[in-house]
Amino acid sequence: MDILKFKGMKYFKFLLLFVFLGCAGPRTVYDYDDQVDFNQYKTFRFFEDIKLPVNEIDAKRIFAQLEYAMVEKGLVYHENPDIFIDVQLNQFEAQRNAVGIGFGSYGRHSGINIGGQIPIATNTLTKQFTIDFVDAKNDKLIWRGFYEGDFQSNIEITQKEQLYAEAFKKLLSKYPPKK
Repeated sequence: MDILKFKGMKYFKFLLLFVFLGCAGPRTVYDYDDQVDFNQYKTFRFFEDIKLPVNEIDAKRIFAQLEYAMVEKGLVYHENPDIFIDVQLNQFEAQRNAVGIGFGSYGRHSGINIGGQIPIATNTLTKQFTIDFVDAKNDKLIWRGFYEGDFQSNIEITQKEQLYAEAFKKLLSKYPPKK
C-alpha cells in the first residue's frame, strides 16, 4: 500500500506543476540604457507613422490608454518632446484547453480513486506590446518594454479599455528604471 501512496504523490506533484504553469498571468520584460539619466525626460510624443494591426477605433483606445499611463508617470504630451514613443503590437488567437482531473484516496486501506477528464476549449486573443522610448535629440533607443497578455475576444468597450489600462500600467511599472 505504501508504494501506491508514493506513486500517487509523484503524479500529484506533476499535476500541481501543470496547474501552476497553466495559471501564468501577463508577462513583462524591460531593457534600458544604464548610462542614461531618465530624470531629464519630461515630455513625450508618439511617432507619427505607427500602424497597429487593429481597427482605427481600437488604435485610438490603445494610444489614449498609453498616453494616460505616461501622464500618470509624470510625463507630459508635447509637440517638441524629449522622448518619441514607438508602439508595436502583435496579436494572435490561441485555443486554451482546461482539463478537470479528480484524484484522491478513500477508505481505511488507502485505495486510490482517479476521476476522468474533459477538455474545455476557449479562444483567447494574445496581445504582445513592445514600447520603445527614443531620445528625441540623438535618436537613440533608451528604454524598451515588452508586455504579453491574454485578452478576451468580443468584450464590452469599457472592459477593453480597462484591459489596455492595466497592460500599460504593468508595462510602465519599471519606468523610470531605478539605478
